[in-house]
Amino acid sequence: MGVTFRCIVIGLLLIPVNCFWVVLAEIMWYSGEPTTISLFYNVIFILFLIILVNQLVKKLKPSWALTPPELLVLYTMLAISSALCGHDMIEILVPILSHLHRYAPLEGRFEELMPFVPDHLVVSDQEALQSAYIGQESMYRPGNFLPWLKPLAWWGAFTLALCAVMWGLNIIFRKQWTENEKLAYPVIQVPMLLATQTDKLLTNKLFWIGFAIAGTIDLVNGLNVLFPLLPKIPIVHIYNIQQFFPDRPWNAMGGGWVSFYPFAIGMCFFMPTDLAFSCWFFFIFWKLQRVLASHIGIHGMPGFPFVEEQTAGGYYAIALMAIWVSRRHLRRCVRIFVGKEVENVTPWEREEIWIALTLLGLGGIFLVWFCMKAGMTLPIVLVFFGLYFMISIAVTRMRAELGPPAHDLHHIGPQLQIMKFMGMANMHKNYPNDTAMFGFMNFFNRAYRGHPMPHGMEAFRIAERLKMDNRRYLIAMFLSIIFGIVFGMWAMLWVFNKYGAAAGAIGPGEWFGREAWEEVNRWFTTPEVKQMQPTYAILIGLGFSLVLAVLRMNFRWWPFHPVGYAVSGSWSMEQLWLCVFIAWAIKVLVLKYGGAKAYRPIVPLFVGLIMGDFMIGSFWNIYGIVMETKVYHFWPY
Repeated sequence: MGVTFRCIVIGLLLIPVNCFWVVLAEIMWYSGEPTTISLFYNVIFILFLIILVNQLVKKLKPSWALTPPELLVLYTMLAISSALCGHDMIEILVPILSHLHRYAPLEGRFEELMPFVPDHLVVSDQEALQSAYIGQESMYRPGNFLPWLKPLAWWGAFTLALCAVMWGLNIIFRKQWTENEKLAYPVIQVPMLLATQTDKLLTNKLFWIGFAIAGTIDLVNGLNVLFPLLPKIPIVHIYNIQQFFPDRPWNAMGGGWVSFYPFAIGMCFFMPTDLAFSCWFFFIFWKLQRVLASHIGIHGMPGFPFVEEQTAGGYYAIALMAIWVSRRHLRRCVRIFVGKEVENVTPWEREEIWIALTLLGLGGIFLVWFCMKAGMTLPIVLVFFGLYFMISIAVTRMRAELGPPAHDLHHIGPQLQIMKFMGMANMHKNYPNDTAMFGFMNFFNRAYRGHPMPHGMEAFRIAERLKMDNRRYLIAMFLSIIFGIVFGMWAMLWVFNKYGAAAGAIGPGEWFGREAWEEVNRWFTTPEVKQMQPTYAILIGLGFSLVLAVLRMNFRWWPFHPVGYAVSGSWSMEQLWLCVFIAWAIKVLVLKYGGAKAYRPIVPLFVGLIMGDFMIGSFWNIYGIVMETKVYHFWPY
């Protein structure tokens, strides 16, 4: 069965601690950003500690020891809660709810948009805002937390409905992706190895060599931050390739850091070689596009060559291809739902279709009602969520099939695409409520790095591999969603009232709120003229990615992957491109000259690189939180 009552209880007890760690690390002390990569290092750190304790329990009291399925349930619960409380979800939401009424009276701004912001969705009490932004207060004082309860309850229900639709989609695609196509799910290989092959891994010399290499680098660099006279091993942001090209047009290429992240080299080693090649190839491709645009000297077209829009088109193409490949399965789901005879259908398959449609229906209806209650118009709401869930499917599919080390799509969410397509001047005049509400929508559309949906699909793959009960697993996941939302909000309020969003934070603090509302304020006060070029760029990216996908499916030798096209124009790839290249080169050489026989024995070495970086890096992360000081960041810089 695997999903036991005790492992669910342990997971729920760990979630508050985990949320607290993530928020303090990312918002207050800025000692790392665990939820900005595919494999959350905070979750792996906790899982590995539990596994080590479990090894001791096995010797002393074997009946008390957790089984591999139970360990992986804990991994899933912690990963889901991390995604919800992390850098691209609740950490952004809380500052957005408070920023307007904190700074409108202080700065005399936002007058144009304030009438269109629903009162029940924001915090306006000045006493509570003073405490949250100045700090040195207790959040448990009634005047400090009661004004937050109503807006947080509304947005908590919104986030829960958002997850309901995500999990409905996961259930719909589960059988096709995990059983029919048997996708690789590279992201979960490390936790699977840790949980199911613990003894082999812990007794493997290559694992400990990799662990020692990465751990030593982090240990030395961590001591250097605390004691600057000690030596340092430079591996992060050694050079920016842009600095070697100071003259036009080459200076238009943008950033590209020379960094050697041990964990990233380890993670990228598990990627298929065609994706790894495509990632670093298209990273160069995007740089050359910018250089060419500067050389040509195109004027009057801000944002050209619209790299973000082109990569967004790539995401939509991945979603469309995933739906197309699953078309027979989707027809099967429809036949099951309407009660027609279907071959080899199981009782659970019938039940999960009804569960999925219930989640999709109830979650979707609530999202639409929520937005229309806030004054938005139905067509815009439907287009907005349609685009959002297309991106969600794309992120989930690319992780399930290929496992990129990171996936981010900065500042090109559906709300921005709609604004550019409709024209900012037209939107704020004809649809002011929609325009104002788009400020809130930034909280789950800013970058998509810590997206919750893929973790649910990866959990279904774990269940399929270990023959676990999907019903119980669903219960564990939904409890994780609820706890992740509640304790993510709690951790944010605690940190704000303790340290002050504006007064004490070393990290972003209140910046996410300022970023969102200043953009909305610009739409109202100085809107840009309507430009169709960004929409054309999305369509070009969509078409180009579909061509890449068709060529890849028809020619086995075709080296370019549409996922590489989609993910390589991002902030994450600027940090990781060299690590992807190194891992690709090593894997190609190993497979070419040694084949599978040479590949399998060295896998523990790369798992060790990941674990050494994650464990020692997490130690410094926790040390900085406890000692309230800045420490070494093994990721991102």
